[in-house]
Amino acid sequence: MADVSKEPPRQGAAKWINGIAREIAEVSRPDSHTSLWRILPVAAGASIILVITLIVLLWIVVAILSGLNAPDPQAVSRLLTAAISMTALIGASLGAVYAFRKQLLAEREGVRAEQQVYSERFVKAAELLAHERPSARLAGLHSLTSLADDWRQGRQSCASAIASYLRLPPPDDAGEREVRRTAWKSVHDRLMDPSATNSWHREELDFSGGTYQFVDLDSAMLHNTRVLFRDCIFKDGELRLTGVGLVGGRIDFTGSSFVNMKIFMVGMRLEDNSHIYLDDTKITDSDFYPVAVNIAGGSSMRVRSAEVHDSNFKFDADDLMSYMFQGRDSVIAGEVDFSESKLTNVSIRMHAYTLAAGRLFFSGAVTDNFRLSPPGTMEGHVYVNLDVKAMGPTEIRIGPGQIDGGDLRIRPLEGVPATLDVDFVNYQVLGGEVMVQTRQNVWKSFRFDHIGEIVGNLNFNLSFPPGVEVDVDLDPEDMYSARRARRRQQARREVGPPAGDDGGAVGTSGAAAVE
Repeated sequence: MADVSKEPPRQGAAKWINGIAREIAEVSRPDSHTSLWRILPVAAGASIILVITLIVLLWIVVAILSGLNAPDPQAVSRLLTAAISMTALIGASLGAVYAFRKQLLAEREGVRAEQQVYSERFVKAAELLAHERPSARLAGLHSLTSLADDWRQGRQSCASAIASYLRLPPPDDAGEREVRRTAWKSVHDRLMDPSATNSWHREELDFSGGTYQFVDLDSAMLHNTRVLFRDCIFKDGELRLTGVGLVGGRIDFTGSSFVNMKIFMVGMRLEDNSHIYLDDTKITDSDFYPVAVNIAGGSSMRVRSAEVHDSNFKFDADDLMSYMFQGRDSVIAGEVDFSESKLTNVSIRMHAYTLAAGRLFFSGAVTDNFRLSPPGTMEGHVYVNLDVKAMGPTEIRIGPGQIDGGDLRIRPLEGVPATLDVDFVNYQVLGGEVMVQTRQNVWKSFRFDHIGEIVGNLNFNLSFPPGVEVDVDLDPEDMYSARRARRRQQARREVGPPAGDDGGAVGTSGAAAVE
């Protein structure tokens, strides 16, 4: 009786061949631990059997085509040649698989050994950096920076280790000061050229929570780099950011305090959605020098909800020569924001700047003994919000200069009576709107001295509280013509222009509307 459990020969052969194919695939994998010698004998035997089978099949085909006669010697010779060639091809393929896997294993072992060397170097450098002797710490610092240059995959770890060291409270001795000076120089040097092979661009440098006296990042190029100084203490020293270029980068000082500091920001460039954050900071007896800074559209400098006392933001240069020549490099196309900040004994001078379709915010800022000079030139669709809450003497001087589009708004919040002085000096309104709300009790004086024809819109009513000193350079005839022009424009919108009425010369030129 036939054995029904026995597989058909064709299925058994197919299963055997598939098993060999799986073994070869397993051996060919780079992470395989299967020995190639385990499969070679089986593969060689399978190759011989396949060649013999092929020869027999070819012999049968030739015999059939020859009329069941024995093939001639030339046909047999060709069959043997083909069989030998196929055997050689299969052998060469197996050899190539073996050589390829051997190379992959060697490369993997090489990478593993290299990573092991880097890890050992990192551990030794970190141990030296924690040594009690300054000379050993200096050696550890050099080892870490050298390792960061060599080890691309571990560069962030090395940079973070150096930043962590700089965050530690600094002991007051000469040796440690030298170590820290060298550490900052190492950071600075690796932020100079974004194309350098040892560049730290695209890394995150977190110095948050530290106490710093001198930090020098002059001329650093922060391309897609985040530098964090959150909740730090800067005291009795200098922070140098002169010539720093941010391209898709940010410097974040949120929550930090500055006491008796000078912060040099001359010639900075903020491009491609770059930001400087000074939100929630406490600034005392310190001077910021953002002279000739270029803030591109989408970028910003933010000082929101800060407490600033006895300090200055000097956007304008102190010396006359620098002030005269800084104009072409002093452009705000992005945003400068002092909203909700407390500004006491503070001066902000930025008259030399051009606000080019940018935005300037002081909305909700609480001011006392405060002096502001906004950008003299406002062009494009600007937005300026000077809605301060004057709790003490507050002076806003606008001009000499011009606005040719957008909105300039002064709508002070309730504060201490008779504290707000606003002075427009030799000002041109070539477009846009100047809005001044005059009913609040904070007004002390308001002066508006314009030059040339008013082309834009003046939106204020002159109904100041009693006792406010008012000097507006608009004669009654101009005011009457302005009111008449506005009424004509309103009538035209409601019922259309009357026959033969072109709106008048004043109306067509967009003269001032004074309520």
